[in-house]
Amino acid sequence: MVLSAALAAASCGPAQSPATPADARQDEAAYLPPPSVTLVESGAETIALGGRAVPGARVQLTRPGGGALGAQADSAGRWRISAPATGAAQVFGLSQTLAGRTVQAEGYVFISPEKGGWLLRAGAAARPLAGGRKSGLVIDYDRSGGTVISGQGPADGLLVVQVNGRRSGDGRTDAAGRFEIRLDGPVAKGESRLRIFGEGLNRETTLRLSAPAPLEAGPVRAVPDGAGLRIDWLTPGGGIQTTQILP
Repeated sequence: MVLSAALAAASCGPAQSPATPADARQDEAAYLPPPSVTLVESGAETIALGGRAVPGARVQLTRPGGGALGAQADSAGRWRISAPATGAAQVFGLSQTLAGRTVQAEGYVFISPEKGGWLLRAGAAARPLAGGRKSGLVIDYDRSGGTVISGQGPADGLLVVQVNGRRSGDGRTDAAGRFEIRLDGPVAKGESRLRIFGEGLNRETTLRLSAPAPLEAGPVRAVPDGAGLRIDWLTPGGGIQTTQILP
């Protein structure tokens, strides 16, 4: 009833003016896009991160449990922040603030001394950041076995994924050769045979999925996994996602 009365009152009022170009410009100005990372430089004592933001915005890298590093984006929207190198993997939240409005970047910025910079994304594939090490495949999965396979192949190629000989998904590489393929159903814990093949790519490997141990020392745990790296991390929704970076 309240909604009906409000609509009735609006219908009896003066006619609404059509939107003007000025209104569109105001809406566009009110939109604050998320910041991004385009540079990762790892040194013996410091790690430098840089990227793009809205010109003049305050950019912050926030550590789990508190502590933040910040910088102001210049007139071209470029920003750069240096953090102490700890010799261990680090994870940061990335945000920017302008005129009292704050927007978070997609995912978490993960830095590994061995594997470079990665963007961890809840429910999606991790993406290498500029300066990240080359990797063969990246496997992201959750407790229920929902799995995304990502990696590099020939540009604009059609790919098929098989698990234990059964077709489990397909997709295409983009113009840069990057692909992200979500499998059609959950993958069981344990070992499975994974094959990705198509135009210019034919790779087989053993897929090893296992439930993560509780995260007792913080929201992220990174441990060597053969020649690769396994990252168990807490998503914004409270679940634990596993990212396996394979050689």
